[in-house]
Amino acid sequence: MSEVSALLPENIKSENKKYHAFINLGLFLAVLTGIEIVVIFFPWNPWLIFWVLAILSIIKFVCVITWFMHLVYDKLLLTLIFMTGMILATGTVTALMLLFSFDDVDVEAVEILELGVLTLRPLLAL
Repeated sequence: MSEVSALLPENIKSENKKYHAFINLGLFLAVLTGIEIVVIFFPWNPWLIFWVLAILSIIKFVCVITWFMHLVYDKLLLTLIFMTGMILATGTVTALMLLFSFDDVDVEAVEILELGVLTLRPLLAL
């Protein structure tokens, strides 16, 4: 029964639209990748290059998860569940990066620890 319904003209038209959407998206992603490669060689400030590349990467990421993971064709609830997980993961990574950033290291404690390790090395060699 499903084989017959797959051959109906309206189903073929909808599949052709999906196929063309994927081809167009692939071309769009290729163009964005080309733009990213060109931006690397511009004589801009490094922070500007970083943010341009970050924004282009976010656009590419959203396009890929929306169409290639078929979220655009799924129910809204499934998309919300997926995005909730992504937001939690992004928040966790951001919090860990801030927690372990180099600026928050107590330099005096590290120096004391290094001195202690240096004085223990001759004892450990015995």
